[in-house]
Formats: sequence, C-alpha cells, structure tokens
Amino acid sequence: MMGGLRVSIDEQVVGRLWLDAKKHFCFQYDKVWLEQSSIPLSLSLPLRTAPYLDDESHPFFANLLPEEKIRAVIARNLGLSLNNDYGLLARIGGDCAGAVSLQVESEEPKPETGTYRQLSLDELNNLLRDLPQRPLLAGEKGIRLSLAGAQNKLPIYYDEEHYYLGYGAAPSNHIIKPAIENLDGTVTNEAFCMALAQAVGLEVPQTFIHQHEETRVFVVKRYDRATTTAGIKRLHQEDFCQALHIPPEYKYEAEGGPSLAACFDLVRNVSSRAGKDLLSLLNWVIFNVLIGNSDAHGKNISLLLLPSGPLLAPFYDLLSTRIYSHYGLTESLAMKIGGECDPGALRKEHWEKFAADVGIKPRLVLTRVVDLAQKIQVARLRLFKGTFAPYKCDALYRLMELMGEQEQKAVRRLT
Repeated sequence: MMGGLRVSIDEQVVGRLWLDAKKHFCFQYDKVWLEQSSIPLSLSLPLRTAPYLDDESHPFFANLLPEEKIRAVIARNLGLSLNNDYGLLARIGGDCAGAVSLQVESEEPKPETGTYRQLSLDELNNLLRDLPQRPLLAGEKGIRLSLAGAQNKLPIYYDEEHYYLGYGAAPSNHIIKPAIENLDGTVTNEAFCMALAQAVGLEVPQTFIHQHEETRVFVVKRYDRATTTAGIKRLHQEDFCQALHIPPEYKYEAEGGPSLAACFDLVRNVSSRAGKDLLSLLNWVIFNVLIGNSDAHGKNISLLLLPSGPLLAPFYDLLSTRIYSHYGLTESLAMKIGGECDPGALRKEHWEKFAADVGIKPRLVLTRVVDLAQKIQVARLRLFKGTFAPYKCDALYRLMELMGEQEQKAVRRLT
C-alpha cells in the first residue's frame, strides 16, 4: 500500500485518502472525527466507518483540482502525468476551495504554520503575468494551492490596503482573476455582472477591479473564509457536482452533469434554510438568462457545510458568455430550462415546465422573470453611468445591448 494523504477540514483531520494496489482511490473517515463531528467531507460521502472506494470517493477529490489547460501546465511543470489526480492532490492540495486540505502523511503529524509575504504592486503584476506559465504558482516552495475551474486565478491575502502571498498554512481571503486569454473585457464583464447581481438582490461576495499600470484584474472576496479574533478561518464548502457525486469532466447537463431539477432537489432536501435558498436559486437561474450567462453549470454553485447545517453559498462566476458568441463560444445553456437549451427560444411554456420540474409554482416563476428583468434594467443603467463609467469598453457596450434585448424578450414572450 502506498503512503496516504491526511484529509483535513480547517486543520482538523477528517480522514485518510490512499491508493489501493490497482491505483484506485480509497477514503476512510478518521475515528475521532466520526465521534466528534456531524459534518461530512461531502454530502456524497455520508459519515460512516467503512471506507469509500474509488467510484464513491474519486469524484469529490477530482473536483478539487483545476481543469483543462491550467491542469495540463501544472502537471507538466510538476513532472506529473496529466490524469494523475492523486499526484496533483499531493503536490498542490494544501489549500483548496473551502476548508479542505490534503497533506502527505508522516509519522508525527505536526500542525503546519503559515506566513505572509507582502507584495509590491509591481511584484503582484509580475506574478499575474507569469500565471499562464505557472498556474497557481505550482512548484514554488511553501505554496500548495488548488482551485477548481479552467481560468487562471491567484489566491491572495488582502488587508484593504496591501496584497500578501500566503505560505504554508496561511489562508488567503481573496481571489484575483486576470483577464481570460483571447476574450476581450472579461474583467469588466464579470465585475459588472457581479455588481449587478448584488444590486438586484442576489447574494454575492464583495468584488472590485484592481488596476496597476496596464494590468487590470477582477478581485473577489472569498465567501469560504471568515474573519475571527484568531485570524482567518476556513469555511467548509463543496460545489454541486461534488455534492451530487459527479466528476468534473461531466459538469454540463448535456454530458451527464446536474440538471436544474437535481439542483433544486438537492437544496430542498439538505439546506437548513430551504425556503430562502430555493428562491435564491430561482433568482440565479433567471439572472443568468437575463445577462446571457450560458456557462452556469453545476460547479458554479456551491453549498456551505456548516455546524448549523448546509446552506446555499453566495453566487460567483457570474459573467455574460453570450457576448463572446462571435469568438465561437456556445450559446447553449449549461442546464436546460423546461427542456430547452437555446436561450433565444425560451417561451412561457418553457418557464412553466421548468417550474413543474423544480417544484415551484409557475406563477411565482413568471412573476420573478418580469420582476428581475425590470430591476436589471434600472440597475444596469445606474451602474453603467456611475461605478463603471471609467471602465467602459466594447465588451461592456455589447453586454448592455444584449441585456436590453433579453429584458424585452423575456417579458414579451411570457404573454
């Protein structure tokens, strides 16, 4: 048997992950965790004494890792095979989304200390410039970061004045997202959509645009971190693919990923505030249609797994993908609405079927579509003329035009 990995939640050992003789994943909860905690590592891995074998445990852990090109570059830089999930977790799994961390086992586990290094704005620019060649700074001594997704990101500590790079167990509290390669205006696009979401009542983390010289980036405060008198505390969370036992390569509904019905059922069955969270999830679905976000898949919604019970996490990764259709990005919805994946074809009957699929009264759904469309119209014009006046660009003009069309169509097609 190979040496295993200690799996922890906020530095408390939850269990052990190892590979069996056939190189298959095996996970088993720690006896002390089972005795003292009611929180599972994942809703797909309920607390039990028996080990979870590969087909049961692998999807959760695979969903902790970066995807696509970023994963390929990290694997190459670390001298690992592209599909070696276990090897990647061992090398970069020290600070994952939420409170999960993985450490190579040793005879005498010692609590890992952490330190921060303040970055000058020029140093930060250099790190961001190098991210395509060194995603998540993988390979730098003392840094073991893993964030899911296909976009370059840099976890950072920000004290409202300076930026710091964390080493060892030092937690980040913000995530910096540079512009997406080959797509114009993504920083302004995402910042605008997140600000718009907050303006119309969706729960989202605090965000802002940071610019130094020619480098413009999107910065988002981590909702899976809490500030306490003892410092930054990690909050346990998982995305809907993890909770529903779906590997990351199947995150889209068309290839076997979560459907909206499955997402609403999950919230209805597990949330400690199901009524509020179901309405929030409904607003998220409608908002994504109205801003033209076709990439709203199961990894872009999460649950916080707290001692008081699971609840829907604030929304993230909100940006309009349809303004990039001329680049070849698909306009098809990641999750169908009433059986329809073409956002331009949505009619009243699709919203009514969607309502039946997710167990919400049709009248409520139709009312929310109209209400959100009206709120977005007012809020987007206010943001465009106010906060985002210094950031006007072609992408933002296209976004304003698309949302204007969507608002009109959404309301007109309900009659």
